[in-house]
Amino acid sequence: MQAFAFLIHPMDIEDVTKKYKMAGKVSPKIVASVLKRRPSFVMSEITGIKSPTGVEAAGYFVTVPLLPWQFSELEEDYVIEKIAKACKVGQKVGAKIVGLGAFTAIPGGGGRMLANAVDVPVTTGNTYTTALAIDGSKKAAEVMDIELADAKVAVVGATGSIGRACAEIMAPDVGNLVLVGRDLARLEEVQQNIKESSGYSPEVSTKISESLRESDIVITVTGSVDSIIYPDDLKPGAIVCDVARPRDVSKLVSEHREDVLVIDGAIVDVPGDVNFGLDFGLPPKMAEGCVAETMLLTLERRYENYTIGKKITVDMVKEMSALGKKHGFKVTGLRRHENLLSEQQIQKVKRNAAKVLKIGYKSSVG
Repeated sequence: MQAFAFLIHPMDIEDVTKKYKMAGKVSPKIVASVLKRRPSFVMSEITGIKSPTGVEAAGYFVTVPLLPWQFSELEEDYVIEKIAKACKVGQKVGAKIVGLGAFTAIPGGGGRMLANAVDVPVTTGNTYTTALAIDGSKKAAEVMDIELADAKVAVVGATGSIGRACAEIMAPDVGNLVLVGRDLARLEEVQQNIKESSGYSPEVSTKISESLRESDIVITVTGSVDSIIYPDDLKPGAIVCDVARPRDVSKLVSEHREDVLVIDGAIVDVPGDVNFGLDFGLPPKMAEGCVAETMLLTLERRYENYTIGKKITVDMVKEMSALGKKHGFKVTGLRRHENLLSEQQIQKVKRNAAKVLKIGYKSSVG
């Protein structure tokens, strides 16, 4: 059976203590120092992936023992070498392609330098993640009665590969688009690219709170270690599609803003009777888009450097979306904090938003 590997890493000290109990009894600095010297290892085997076409695949989660902030604070060459060694761990157990999860997808130009350093194909999984984020945002807009053609859409992290692709693809369909990020020059570069491809010139902003308070839909996908979106940043009735890992949206938003719909971006049902061999926070048989893309390429026997670097094309998004449908990957409903949102919860958000805005309430129940 054809196999893949997918690289993961601990998101915080709590993740480390799940395997090493002593980590909770020493300082984070000591934990980070120990992790830095630890080799990568196979965390679990993934079994039971079966496409409706009859094709099957297996995989392995390979842990890169670094915390999120270490990927940016350590020397880039050291980090890339550590990720490369993790790829080789995957190869030793039979992986024909390696997916780069979370912060392992960032160093070296989004996988470009890594692709030249290993002799196994790699992918960040960002193309299928983009497709799922756009689909999820559109579905949420539909249930919240937001017309895309009239909506102001903010993309936070618009200079990254996913944010840039989401902005480029959605630009022709929305009323107003604002690109949000920290680097004005890079934002203006994305702005110019969109203008050249679609004739539409989006706004650019380095002020997150100011931009989001006017936005109907927010797609956020930064590489921030900490939350960047808080309760006071959002307008009543807004939709926030949080694609980032760790999440960009503080849990305080769900706790204090019952008039805002926050959804998890890019989570999909995996076909077959999949068993991941570990609990990584999602319901059974579900995976994030980046993992799913690696699975899809394995099911297709497409062992190539698929999504690396910053550029994700419209054709790539369309292709990966089509492959997802072909192999039975499905999005079932909207989710928040990995839990399925009920129709009652969605209607409650709409009612609360209507009260705040002092407008009529319209149910989306058919």
